[in-house]
Order: sequence, then structure tokens, then C-alpha cells
Amino acid sequence: MRTPLLATALGLSLAGCLTIGDSGTAPNGGDDDTGSSTGSNTGSNATPGVNVTTDRATVTTELGKAEVVTLTFTSVNSFTGSVTVTPSLVDGTGVALTTGGLTVAGPTSVSVAASAPASAMYTVTIPTDATATQMTADLKLDVASSAGTKSVTSAFTIAPTYSLTYAAGLAANLAMHPLTGLKVSLKKGAKISLHNADTIVHVTHGDGGFKHEDIPTGGQPGATYVIDTSQLAVGTMGQVGCHSHSGNNNETYATVTIK
Repeated sequence: MRTPLLATALGLSLAGCLTIGDSGTAPNGGDDDTGSSTGSNTGSNATPGVNVTTDRATVTTELGKAEVVTLTFTSVNSFTGSVTVTPSLVDGTGVALTTGGLTVAGPTSVSVAASAPASAMYTVTIPTDATATQMTADLKLDVASSAGTKSVTSAFTIAPTYSLTYAAGLAANLAMHPLTGLKVSLKKGAKISLHNADTIVHVTHGDGGFKHEDIPTGGQPGATYVIDTSQLAVGTMGQVGCHSHSGNNNETYATVTIK
């Protein structure tokens, strides 16, 4: 179970923060996974360290997204040197995530100078078929340097929804349409959410078990059409796409498979 005091343990309400290194006369933080903060002593006997913050202590997202979490490293008491970062995806108990197929990519070494902060970005990619129900996962970033070790955690909540938007002008430029030539796999129970951000009508087509949007009332500007796959059989394959654009039958489709 996710610890409800995560944000407090990270020392921020909206972003995690911790300091690596001895803080002189100030009390030291523990080396556990909560990333608790320590103060810094600016006196002549102060020990160099690294202050580490994350811009996203929590992330709310959906299927098929790539989310970026940025760490910022700030020198404390003139620390300079290399900081090692080991990213991993874990469940709420800290055990390596074995479901969903999520991946994380980012630098494993960052150079920190005394003169200016350094930053590094870590991208978590969520497959379209990661889950059919709400899913939680933690991006755990283990940070180590000559000053010590700490961990920063970013908590992910993933909705079982795959969302696409019909932007303005797509009727005249199908090559830029998000459904053109798309092949998507979803788990039974996930939802497809298609939002019409254009100023004209876009009616969403469906076949092979996927529900077609109503004609003529559907596809209005600003509307969102949601297809629930919970009633479809595993192995179903069909087309979902843009059936018409204000009466122009210039169609484009994606192929969707239910796993």
C-alpha cells in the first residue's frame, strides 16, 4: 500500500526534496526510501552535500502516455562531483513492478557543480495495453554520490483510458489525423476516449464490435465519444476512426485489438 505521508517524507507538498550528505550540527536524515530531508550547515565545518528535488511527486496519467519526471541537483556547501541515479519502477511496497509493461529511461550519471544546479529527465512510458483497471506504480530514483545515498519517489496513478483528440483542420489533412494507420492493443475493459477539438462535426466510426457513434447527433464540436471495451471478447479486432467530417466522407481509421 502506498504510504500516505509520501509528500511529507519528501519534504514538499508538490515536489520531493532531500539532501545527501552530513549537515554538520544539524540532524541527519535517514538512508531509507522515504527521501527525508536534512538541513545544511553553512559554517566553516559544514560538510558538502547535494540537494535533490523532483518536479512531480505525483503523476496522474493514462494509457499510451510518456510522462517525464525531472530531478534537480543543487550543490550544498560547494559539493562538486558525479551523482549516480538508478531509476526503477516498483509497486507500493517497493517490489519491482512485474505487470503493465511500463519502462523508464534517463541518465544514470549527472555532474553537479558548485556554481549552478544540474537537472536530469526520466521518461516513464505506459503501453496502451498496460491495464484494464486503475493502476498504481512508483518511479523510484536511487541517488548516490560521495556525500551519501537517498531515494526519491514519484507516485503514478494510471487510468485505464486511451485518449486521442481530433484537432482542428484534420478533415483536410488526414495524414496528420491521430487515427490514420494507427494500430492499438487494449486490454478488455479499457476505454477509448475520442475528443473533438475541431469546430466542425467528426462522427466516430466503429465496426467489428466497436460501437459506432450516432448519426446525425454525434460528433459535435467539443464533444467526447467514449468506447467501453468491457463488453467485447478477448481477441476482438475492428476499426475505430473518423467516419465523416461535416458530411465529407473522407474517412480514416485505426485498427484496435482487444487482449
